[in-house]
Amino acid sequence: MNDQPVISTTPLLVMGIVLAVMGGVAIAAPAIAGTAVVLLIGSLMLLAGIAQVVAAIQVKGWSDKLPMIILGAITAIAGLGVLAHPLLGLSFLALLLTIFFVVEGVWKIVASFRFRPATGWIALLISGLLTLALGIMIWMQWPLSGLWATGVLVGVNLLFTGVSLIGLAMTLKQAGQAVRSTIDAS
Repeated sequence: MNDQPVISTTPLLVMGIVLAVMGGVAIAAPAIAGTAVVLLIGSLMLLAGIAQVVAAIQVKGWSDKLPMIILGAITAIAGLGVLAHPLLGLSFLALLLTIFFVVEGVWKIVASFRFRPATGWIALLISGLLTLALGIMIWMQWPLSGLWATGVLVGVNLLFTGVSLIGLAMTLKQAGQAVRSTIDAS
């Protein structure tokens, strides 16, 4: 009898635990997590802008080169701006989240009534109402919501992703053990 699993679920389990812990930390310290997200976005914008300018320099002909240089410079300057003023970046992200959640919430509510005879339309309606409420909540506290909204939402996402990966790892391990016992019984 071979006790080796069919596949190793350890990396998946470890990743799940790490993400769940990171999610918990982000929820506990949303301003720090949100700032980290904004700094990452600012850094990526800066690097993308520089890469665009470098690529544009290699293009022949000013009619093709100039728009690429201008767009790259704008992207790099915006990245520098976000890096120089992360709180402003957090406020802007909160505003974008507000718009996204309000639009998504309204869409889900309208869609739920279009699917009304189908099973599960109430779940879509509730999801839409909650999403709309979240958008309104972020808006009512804007611009201060920038200090918590991005970090909390990233944290919740990391936490749920981590818990999902842990559950998946455990399920795969059980399935592997079932396969192994079936093979051994043969």
